[in-house]
Amino acid sequence: MSDAGDPHRFEEVEWDDLDGSRQLLTPTRAAVLVGLVVVGCVYALETVGIDVTGRTFDRLDWVMLLGTVVLGSVGLVPAVRHRPLLIRLLRRLFARPAHAAGAAFLLGLSLVAVLGSVVLGSPDLAFQHRFHAPYGFTSVNGWHAECLGEITEGEGITRYCDGTAAYPLGTNQRGHPMGHLLVEGARVTLTVLVFTAAFVVPVATVVGIIAGFRGGVVDDLLMSYVDVQLCIPAIVVFFIGYMYWNVSLLLLLVTFGLLSWGGIARLVRSETLQRREDGYVLVARSLGASRSYIAKRHIVPNITNTLVPAIFHLLALLVLVEAGVAFLGFHHIELYSWGSTMQEGLDPHFSGIGLEMHPHEIWWVSTFPAIALTLTLASLKLVGDGVRDALDPRDDH
Repeated sequence: MSDAGDPHRFEEVEWDDLDGSRQLLTPTRAAVLVGLVVVGCVYALETVGIDVTGRTFDRLDWVMLLGTVVLGSVGLVPAVRHRPLLIRLLRRLFARPAHAAGAAFLLGLSLVAVLGSVVLGSPDLAFQHRFHAPYGFTSVNGWHAECLGEITEGEGITRYCDGTAAYPLGTNQRGHPMGHLLVEGARVTLTVLVFTAAFVVPVATVVGIIAGFRGGVVDDLLMSYVDVQLCIPAIVVFFIGYMYWNVSLLLLLVTFGLLSWGGIARLVRSETLQRREDGYVLVARSLGASRSYIAKRHIVPNITNTLVPAIFHLLALLVLVEAGVAFLGFHHIELYSWGSTMQEGLDPHFSGIGLEMHPHEIWWVSTFPAIALTLTLASLKLVGDGVRDALDPRDDH
């Protein structure tokens, strides 16, 4: 009697064919390997004195290159391989105007951060043009030695300098255009986002899934480490590093980023503990599916409703932390963060240029980066909600 007609027969599943993680070289791993080889070759050539990039790379630049390789491989390769799914997710994401506006802003921010410095270049110091007002506004003429716009009469002996199209957003105390400072701040923000998404989020997710899926001693050890980590104040570690090493954005990212993922790990663990007892997971395990397959196909897709907003919350938090630390003055002097630019506008006497002024008189120096920071944080929140809705497998609308 043939088994083909038996309706109660379990069909054998070839998990090796379904579980791509058991393959030695998957397309994603191949992309990571190629990217690492390219970065390694460039690093080797730069080390021996052969300039192949036309610029000097510091440690943060190399870390960002590695982060770009990781994000590009993990994000772009699956997107290319599953284009219909990508199109469906994008349609869901852009279905609501608020989510679409947030995504468009973050995309524009990334393009400005990558291409802005190349297009605008690096402006020279121009103290004679300091505190020029934005186009359509005026500033006190005595603040700068050279007024590019028309000079208008004020009360008494006060003269005002009209803003011009040469500096459409005005300038700061060094004569740097505000547009250039906004671009540099966007580059710093993108660095924070790339580092967090490429290195911090994967660690938190993997630790949470392993702890929740394995349980027992492994769970106890990992969660004990997370508890200890959460007890270490990142700001104290950063200040210790600030005292003994040169201040840098990389130091801030390492201390705050790698000491801030415990909350996400605990959240993922909690969700994994619930999902691992669901019927479809038990069936997959009984049929011989590997842990990696179950985690990738069943656990992660069904915890996105909680995981994705937490990830975007962490991204927004670290962007705000970087701006706050820079606002307090703990940043590299050549790093034009939005936080440090706001600090210059709110505390004019800190610049030491000896001019009598008040923050509201040079409002553009602090207002424009504050607006950019606010829009970035709001966009991260909106896109987080939109991505959560788009990836939720329980939502078929």
